[in-house]
Amino acid sequence: MRLATFNLESFGEDRFRPDNLGLRLSALRPRLIELDADILCLQEVNAQKPLGEKRRDFAALDLLLAETPYADFNRAAGQRPDLQGPADRHNLLVLSRYPIDEVQVLYHARVEPPLWRPKTTGADDIGEDLMRFDRPILQVKLDIGAEQFLHLFVVHLRAPIAAALPGGKCGASCWKSSSAWAEGYFLSAMKRTAQALDLRLAIDAVLDKEPDALIAAAGDFNATGDASALRLICADPEDTGNQDLAGRQMYQVDESLPAQERRTVLHGGRGQVLDHIVVSSSLRRRLTGIHVFNEQLADELKDAETDAREGSFHAAVCAELAL
Repeated sequence: MRLATFNLESFGEDRFRPDNLGLRLSALRPRLIELDADILCLQEVNAQKPLGEKRRDFAALDLLLAETPYADFNRAAGQRPDLQGPADRHNLLVLSRYPIDEVQVLYHARVEPPLWRPKTTGADDIGEDLMRFDRPILQVKLDIGAEQFLHLFVVHLRAPIAAALPGGKCGASCWKSSSAWAEGYFLSAMKRTAQALDLRLAIDAVLDKEPDALIAAAGDFNATGDASALRLICADPEDTGNQDLAGRQMYQVDESLPAQERRTVLHGGRGQVLDHIVVSSSLRRRLTGIHVFNEQLADELKDAETDAREGSFHAAVCAELAL
């Protein structure tokens, strides 16, 4: 079984205009086909609003998947509970050759919005919406034809970019003060870590019912292995100090690769490992291979104004597992 994750780099416009998608289709479709995935986790899929309709759909994605095996796959999408249909930008989806038995959308499922008030922006009343996660986590249970189901979480955590605060900016990319920027960056980190906690608690809920569960979390974590978000998700016994919890540890499957083969993003010439597949100990024992498709990876800074922007500045990651 091949389990893959790929960030499509904000694919699709607000309206469905097929003629505008030609270059992106030509760049992305071959990347999807070469993955040859049985289960494909997607991030940053934008939804289109048909004329006269209130509910958005995935017309651009349907066009991208046309003439590929994924067109006939089972599909589930993460939809925030406060929205009527998909969000306009950056939706999460899973495409599966296997039947999807159950779908859940985790949005502050076990972690409420943090309570915090900035000091430097002059914003006396920070609403709860500002503290909410940018998007949900998608949880699906798949019938993979084995004795156990696969519990899969599709993830896209908050990027390490300062979050906007009321009164804190003087332009789209300009902050009024270093203090305001620092508070925005802190808010971003808090959202990322809090949602990582929401994921960890969801994983533990599965393990409470099924201690040897087959669990995978895949997507754009916007975090390297030593970052607090991933350490929190993995719960290494070296961190918990309790070997009795070893069965609850999650593992980054890319850790076995050399550094050059692991990088999923290039930023100003510096390789970063932000996209991951993280698995439970039971699923790790079934791991037979891991590959990061970074052979033609473009630099998101140096190549931002080149044809490379038609594809994705993220490398896909694929794990091979023996059922």
